[in-house]
Amino acid sequence: MYRVRLLFIFVISVCGASCTHKEIVPLNVNDPFYAHKNIAYGHDTVQQTMDIYLPKFHPSDNVPVVIVLHGGGWYQGYKAEMNATGIDTFFTSNGFAVVNMNYRLDGKYKFPAPVDDIGLVMDYIKEHAASLGINPSRICMLGISSGAHLALLYAYSRNNYKRIKAVLDFCGPVNFTDSSILFKPFNSFVSAFVGSYSANSQVWHDASPTTFMSGAVPTAIFHGTSDTLVYYRQAQILDDSLRARGVNDMFVTWVGYRHGWNQMKWVEWRWAILDWLSKYI
Repeated sequence: MYRVRLLFIFVISVCGASCTHKEIVPLNVNDPFYAHKNIAYGHDTVQQTMDIYLPKFHPSDNVPVVIVLHGGGWYQGYKAEMNATGIDTFFTSNGFAVVNMNYRLDGKYKFPAPVDDIGLVMDYIKEHAASLGINPSRICMLGISSGAHLALLYAYSRNNYKRIKAVLDFCGPVNFTDSSILFKPFNSFVSAFVGSYSANSQVWHDASPTTFMSGAVPTAIFHGTSDTLVYYRQAQILDDSLRARGVNDMFVTWVGYRHGWNQMKWVEWRWAILDWLSKYI
């Protein structure tokens, strides 16, 4: 696949990066990043926390940011689940900062709490951009399953200052009112998150990223054809909607794969993803 590698020749100062943030976690000398762990960005210091990974080498304070949102059906999941994917290492090796965030989950919090949490993280990034050495207007969002839904919904409906340039959508639900969700197993997750359709049909509409296609940004879609939770039709709906509006997208069909993160496919496609991102961020 594509082999687009970015060369960075300046070294970030450890002291300068950590002065206004939590102490940097000691890392293996071979790791390509500095890590700030468990930074609280809201009042709930358990669920409203994030890890920030900064590349060791970059040429300026113009470092782009990837915000990562885990899956879990809006009621479970944790940022640590993403640690084994290699996302942090890959992006920081290629000049990106990575923000791996927790968000408020169903049970204690309802919609739109996790969408609001993305806004709080966006505010944090803007406020601390100078000390972190990042560009708060060069942001990509990456989400898996329910995390992809949140990434798409925020990027399409709340990106008023155009700081989010692209979204990477891994098997995310996009249209709650379509029959592939309304009459399928994922209905139960949506009902728990926003309320039953019979009582809250307007909320189902308002919580669907496809409702806000006028604000869509370039989007890369990755979805398995054998997904029996978030049906492949959801990816097709998003792709069709993006194309109809002339929004650039990359649609990657994973033939025969089911729901969830696919590490083998991530490794296969990550250089193509980086190449695609370089056009927009």
